[in-house]
Amino acid sequence: MATIADYGERTPREAASHVRRRRKDLAESRRLAGTKGAIAAAARKLFERDGVQATTVTAIAQEANVTRELIYYHFKNKNGVIEAVIDDYVEDLVESVIAWNEERVFGDTFGSLKKCIRAFRYALYDANGNPRPMIGVLEELGIRDAFDVRATQETVDCFNDHIVTEYAAYHQIEIELVYEMFCVAIFGLVGLVKVKPTISDEDLMKVVEQTLRLDMVPL
Repeated sequence: MATIADYGERTPREAASHVRRRRKDLAESRRLAGTKGAIAAAARKLFERDGVQATTVTAIAQEANVTRELIYYHFKNKNGVIEAVIDDYVEDLVESVIAWNEERVFGDTFGSLKKCIRAFRYALYDANGNPRPMIGVLEELGIRDAFDVRATQETVDCFNDHIVTEYAAYHQIEIELVYEMFCVAIFGLVGLVKVKPTISDEDLMKVVEQTLRLDMVPL
């Protein structure tokens, strides 16, 4: 768990690249709680509405209904608050995987993949295909590429540690370098949707099916 001294020591770019330890199980949450969580949530709201540079520590304190001194106690400086928001964005994506996993129907690979693609789209884009506010914050900070790398790594860690093993118990895994291929699949999906925003869910499913050589036959 991060200590007070950890926050504020990294630049936003370093924070976007800092991969946390792997979670022990899917029930483990990495969201900040209590006062720190309230401060991070307030900062996230203001960053997305007004921009990072335009948001002051005073404004964050007012939004969170705390004093400036309390923010500096928990986060040391504004960079520490930014790091907490970046962590929260990563957690959004990883938790979307966890939520998808909880809703999967055993043996229904096709249905699971369809829901996975929907979760992927929803995590990054709204119903109209517009990027979520998170993207604007990352681009203002100039860290979107670094964030994509980190988010991919932590998401693949979650898949590899807690979901692949279950699939492997009932299906023959047809690929080598499973971890690396998951990185290719997720990174590729992000890039593919950037290049071709209108690509259908069905085509995205086919890309993943072929990349990972999934067994689509129901159990």
